[in-house]
Order: sequence, then structure tokens, then C-alpha cells
Amino acid sequence: MHNRHVNYTSWKIQVEIIQLCADEVNEIIVNEDSSVGFFALMCDEARCHKEEKLSICIRYTVELNIHERFLGFVDVSSGQKADQIVTTIFEFFKKQKNSLQHVNIVAQSYDGASVMSGHLNGVQTKIKEHLPTAVYIHCMAHRLNLVVVDVCTSIKV
Repeated sequence: MHNRHVNYTSWKIQVEIIQLCADEVNEIIVNEDSSVGFFALMCDEARCHKEEKLSICIRYTVELNIHERFLGFVDVSSGQKADQIVTTIFEFFKKQKNSLQHVNIVAQSYDGASVMSGHLNGVQTKIKEHLPTAVYIHCMAHRLNLVVVDVCTSIKV
């Protein structure tokens, strides 16, 4: 029997369509980056609905054009220590399709939080233990964000 009132607007169908689109975009990014071979890793943590999320982005060049691409969010609620974050990052890259592997990281950029940028036990140091050529660069966008936040809190309305 054919149901004439099917409209495919349930939340389950919408989530499935969004996931299919995300998978397709991710595959395009991975294929483009695998032709280049190397990339810079950019990560930032944020709290979302009582969960701690780590955003993972990569930056690479294609024919001297710079591309920055968001790859995904990873839940790091179970632990925000440097060792746990590094393990989570490496596991994320292992799950990526094709040749996008953590061994291709040649640079890394994070905010100034000690867990991320610490020169003794931070994420950047732990990654350098595995990948000595992965140069750490402080994310200037975070510095600008801190200035803007400071200015906004000092303005009295």
C-alpha cells in the first residue's frame, strides 16, 4: 500500500541528509589535501551544552592558494589533559578516509591556554614528541578575540 502523505521532513531524515552532505564535503577536503600531502593543524576547545568540544581544522596550500577547512568536532568531555587531547586528535585522523593521517602535520596552532600551548606538557609539546617537525604557532585570532572581549567589558554603557 502506498502512503500519499510521505514528506521526508522528520528530524531523523534531516539529520541523515546533513550527515551525507558532511561526509561528501569531508571527502572532497581529504582528497584535495592528500594531493598536497602536508597540512597545519588548528584546534580550539569550547563548551557546548555541558560538553567540551574540540574543533579540528586544517590549513594547506594548493597551487599557492591557502585553504583552511573545518573537519569536525570531537567530544573531549571525558578529559581535557594534554595526553587525552593528543590521543583524541590522533584517533580522529586515523578515522579519516584516504591518506589524511596525523603524520602529515607540519605545523600546529592553538590558543594560549597552557594545556594547548604549554612548552613542557602542552598539546603542542606532546605532538612534537611524535612529530618533531610540527612547528607550533600561537593563533593570532585568539589574541584579537581577547582584545575585543577586554574592550567590550571595559566600555560602560
